[in-house]
Amino acid sequence: MNDPDFAPFLAVGALGAIDAHVARTLGSRLGELRGDVLLAVALAVRAPQHGHVCVDLRGVELAALVPERRDDEPVDLTGLALPPDRDAWRARVAVSPLVRETEVGSTPFVLRDGLLYADRYFHYETVLRDAFRRRLAESRTVGDPALLARGLDALFAAPPDGSVDLQRQAALAALTRGAVVISGGPGTGKTWTVRNVLTLLFAQWAASAPGTSPPRVAVAAPTGKAAARVVESIRAGLTDHVERARRALPSGVEPAALASFLSDLPPWTIHRLLGYNRENPTRFRHDAERPLAFDVVLIDEASMVDVALMAKLVDAVPAGARLVLLGDRHQLASVEAGTVLADLCGVGDLPAPHAAVVFLTRSRRYAPDSGIARLAAATLAGDEGGAVDAVPTWPASGPGSLVVDARGDVVGRDIGRLPPTPTGGLPASVRGLVVAGYRSALERLKGGLRAGEDLPTLHRDVLGRFDRFRVLAAHRRGSLGVETLNEAIEEWLRDEGLLTAIRNPWYLGRPVMIRRNDYGVRRFNGDVGLVVRGPDSDPIVVFPGSDGGVEYLAPVRLPDHETVFAMTIHKSQGSEFDDVLVVLPDQPSPILTRELVYTGATRARKRLTLLAQPEVLASAVRRPVQRASGLAERLWTPT
Repeated sequence: MNDPDFAPFLAVGALGAIDAHVARTLGSRLGELRGDVLLAVALAVRAPQHGHVCVDLRGVELAALVPERRDDEPVDLTGLALPPDRDAWRARVAVSPLVRETEVGSTPFVLRDGLLYADRYFHYETVLRDAFRRRLAESRTVGDPALLARGLDALFAAPPDGSVDLQRQAALAALTRGAVVISGGPGTGKTWTVRNVLTLLFAQWAASAPGTSPPRVAVAAPTGKAAARVVESIRAGLTDHVERARRALPSGVEPAALASFLSDLPPWTIHRLLGYNRENPTRFRHDAERPLAFDVVLIDEASMVDVALMAKLVDAVPAGARLVLLGDRHQLASVEAGTVLADLCGVGDLPAPHAAVVFLTRSRRYAPDSGIARLAAATLAGDEGGAVDAVPTWPASGPGSLVVDARGDVVGRDIGRLPPTPTGGLPASVRGLVVAGYRSALERLKGGLRAGEDLPTLHRDVLGRFDRFRVLAAHRRGSLGVETLNEAIEEWLRDEGLLTAIRNPWYLGRPVMIRRNDYGVRRFNGDVGLVVRGPDSDPIVVFPGSDGGVEYLAPVRLPDHETVFAMTIHKSQGSEFDDVLVVLPDQPSPILTRELVYTGATRARKRLTLLAQPEVLASAVRRPVQRASGLAERLWTPT
């Protein structure tokens, strides 16, 4: 195969013009003119744009070359051709002057075990392998082992069935090792466990160095909203927590000191933590030579962190600090390249053989026999029949209003399905569901101030009501994509009298989501706010504040943003809502995977409605995310 014809790959987005240019330019400079080798090189350059760290020459499939986030139109792959003899292809790539097979060298590409990397991504993966091998094995000293044992007994009650307390195991690993990875689904107590970890660390400090500053803790996440949510969870129920923690503290230390320590933790985005440089966005202020000044670095929603950012993060964590990663290994991977959290958790379905990698499995949010729990379990197991059976069809009138009992639990079924119309559109029952979902927030906003109430109080209440419901979609465009849904929802809410002047971009009640980090105004990708009226009655956008209050920003200062009555499932990671409508396309799609269905379904705390055909749901459950990465094998497979 000579003089590669990149045109078919360019036409479907499997390659970009820059990828082809890079391959041809490097080949020309280093004397590589073989077409099949240049194709492999171009695919390796492009791989991170598809979410892959590398390209697997052993078994790359044509469908895997199509961008994951395509719309729902069919993609014609008939024009794409890969070398039929993959072993011969790999052998020809291995002897190219563009490629080396050793870790150390100066070629632009690296071939390891059939995986072809651009050198930069191979470096990121090597940094992570070496850092986690070292940190997971490192021991951390505990000043007062007896106090630690007493604290573990005080904070972790023994399971009634006599099973191993995995939360206690995770806490002990966090106290005694350089790093710990804690993976669990919604409601498994990841944040609860981490608050206990911080309490135990505080107790050790109070016993050994009471005259010094307490441990310096950074609580961070990939998005501002996710970071704020984990801090809010740590602060929630703090009075009860510190009372329970009395026995974990050394004598003479007041629980109020612990409460102050936990309540003063600020949220960080990872970019802000590392010192984002707007003029050089791929470099950060903190690295191995200028490490972070923290004793504990805690990262929530770690599944959203790509390989490049995670490599830069672990590089900047000081040698003596503890690193704690929280997340759900079954959730969607990062939008950028890599599946770092899943790789840290093991190879394929084999869990990592390490005491510092802990899987929390008992959900306190969903009863095991609830519909959402059954759908989540069947989806992760690839059980398409079980997934379809877990979602009964709602009555033709739709699910009706969300009814909860005095404890806040949903009365009746927590899950159901609405089929799209025969033409692939929105059934009438969806309108009623959406209007009911957003009515409370918009009526509260239109009602204005109550007696003795100020604007921040009103707006905090409106934001809380708005976050009870959300529409999530698999695609951005298409007949059932986010863009179409947002336009339809605006019209429905206007017809109901809940919105006015929707042609004005700053109409009262418009929800907006930030699409790009802007450190100048402290708004970050994923932040959601609402257009409200300020003290002078001019439009202003209100966002949840990191301290439980609200923050305002003038519309002209907003970074890149979009309307967000409906959002993609990808963008919903790190968020939770009482009531969720998940909209799947009317045809199977390359991006419709079991991880997408699982992530969308588990954003719902109390009720989930699926707009989907059974065969489309089944197709998604059959299709796992397949991203090329060598980190799991390099980290966990013995050399």
